[in-house]
Amino acid sequence: MSSIADAGRDSKKELMESFHQRKERFYLRLLFGTLLGIFLLIGIIWGGHDLYTRWQEKRLTRRATVALQNGDDATASLAARAILQMKPKSVPAARIMAELAEKSGNRAALAWRRGVAEAEPHSVEDALAWAKCALQFGDSAVAQRALAGIDERGQERADYHATSALLAQAAKQDDKAEAEWQQAVQLDPNEKGYQLQVGTLQINSKDQSRHAAGKAMLESLRGDERQRTAATRALINDGVAHHENAQTLIELARQLQDYPEATITDRLIFLDFLHQVQQPAFTTYLTQLENRVATQPADLAALLEWMSQSKLNLLALDWIKNLPQQQLNEWPVPMAVAGIYARLKDWRKLEEITRDANWRQGEFIRHAYLARALRAQDKAAAAEHEWAAATKVASGGSESILALVRITTEWSWDKEMTDLLWSLTTDPEKQRDAIQTLYRYYVRSNDTQGLYRVLVRWAEIAPNDLNVQNNLAQVSLLLNARPEEGRRLAAEIYKKMPSNAAYVTTYAYSLLTKGDPQAAVNAMSSLTQEQLRDPAVSAYYGICLAALRDDRAREFLDNAQKAELLPEEKRLIDKALASLNSSRRAQ
Repeated sequence: MSSIADAGRDSKKELMESFHQRKERFYLRLLFGTLLGIFLLIGIIWGGHDLYTRWQEKRLTRRATVALQNGDDATASLAARAILQMKPKSVPAARIMAELAEKSGNRAALAWRRGVAEAEPHSVEDALAWAKCALQFGDSAVAQRALAGIDERGQERADYHATSALLAQAAKQDDKAEAEWQQAVQLDPNEKGYQLQVGTLQINSKDQSRHAAGKAMLESLRGDERQRTAATRALINDGVAHHENAQTLIELARQLQDYPEATITDRLIFLDFLHQVQQPAFTTYLTQLENRVATQPADLAALLEWMSQSKLNLLALDWIKNLPQQQLNEWPVPMAVAGIYARLKDWRKLEEITRDANWRQGEFIRHAYLARALRAQDKAAAAEHEWAAATKVASGGSESILALVRITTEWSWDKEMTDLLWSLTTDPEKQRDAIQTLYRYYVRSNDTQGLYRVLVRWAEIAPNDLNVQNNLAQVSLLLNARPEEGRRLAAEIYKKMPSNAAYVTTYAYSLLTKGDPQAAVNAMSSLTQEQLRDPAVSAYYGICLAALRDDRAREFLDNAQKAELLPEEKRLIDKALASLNSSRRAQ
């Protein structure tokens, strides 16, 4: 019996163990199943989120693209930013942000374009867009880098050569630019825009055959609706430059203003021609324009500005007396009206219309005109107060500062104008424009010290621009300001481009300042006779020859009189001539 009981217990034990094992396997399968389900759920959620993000990206990109096409930049910006919140590295959104920044003149466009080009390293379109963006903001070095990254196949495209042409134009290499545009035309003969560029370059050429070819090309492009306005403008500009028959120019201007796409500027060109030749049609056309622009603030302001510039201020005032005050309050009309009173020197009236007015976005301009009126009435303290208010309000935006620059230039407020421009030299978006404007101002003013200060700043932001570096070296040597650095810089630039006349000239002068006139003459002797006949180059060649008591110097120094020279350069010429005269008397 005990054996039977033992067997029963063993059987029961086996059953229990089997039950426990099945139970454990069940729970293990349940556990693994649950884990697998969780992983699958996570995968589905993750994949679904990714699908949703991509769907949203496409949807919002389409919305932004349509908005851009319709000129709705605000909607395009909101859509692009919504994409970037979901997907910070979205290439389509970055492209949209770049385009928006380019339209508004925001230098941030460069960073967006660079990011897209780096994310899409094989995209020729994005590399070209980056290069064009760099050229828009005056950064030729970045444009060159963007183009250098395009492979040989991409370099066979017409738009590659078009962009290369723009780069050459930025460097004032017109021959290279024309060759690149010609290559673009050959690769894409149906793109009339390339032909327009070739024609514009050729018509500005001093070579008669090229000039004629460019003129013929522009004439043919006047039959193309997309190119006719630009082609006609170029022909008008050329006609003015070459003093062509007035009636021919008037007819071109008449046709230009008849185009549906003509702007107020085009219409003002026609009006200006009629006014200059005192045609009877002037009064009729002016009346037509007055009626046309009365309800369009920007065009109304443009017409008032033209009338003021054309010394028709009293006629303009008589006209606006009949306009509703509401229209006269629309910006930028108040500024144009203030300009009329300023040119008439009616300071009391200018003070009256600016003192208690509200020009909204033009408040900084109002303060400036009020300062102008007060200063003209010898109210110096009040004028300074208003000018301080103008600069304070304008300091929030570079465009506002540039607007003040324009009016202070017209008023010959040189100190205020240069102070404003110097404030812009630290603004990444406007610093190049500001520096170039300062450069031109100091050249006109014969202010070599100011020129040196500008070039030092310019060289800091454009270390790869050889023209800037060369000018800095030249002015440094003229002023004897850090001459060793100037000589080092001149030598480096000369080694990079030993055939460039300007660079050779600076290098030769650096050798002369070092006490080696023979080496200076040898360096300049490498230039062609045509290059040496350039008045600015002749000046330095004559100076170097005079240092060797070489009487050939007189011919070149005489030719140098045609050049626009700095005071220090004129003194060098006078010294060279005095040296030659002294040497002749000694003989």
